Amino acid sequence: MKIKMLVNITGTIDGQEWPERGGVIELAEHVAADMIGNGFAELCDELETAAVDPVKETATKPAPRARKA
Repeated sequence: MKIKMLVNITGTIDGQEWPERGGVIELAEHVAADMIGNGFAELCDELETAAVDPVKETATKPAPRARKA
């Protein structure tokens, strides 16, 4: 099952490093379910090939508010 990481985890899983936040990894179904259940990851859409790093995303500036007289 492919999941997209929502947090950074140090260490390894099955001999490979955990991907960075926003990275995608293929895990056994029971391991992926635990990661999703704990809020560490979300199910990866099969059409999603290039994961967007949520840390690098930027929000647009809010519109200026009119002052009350």
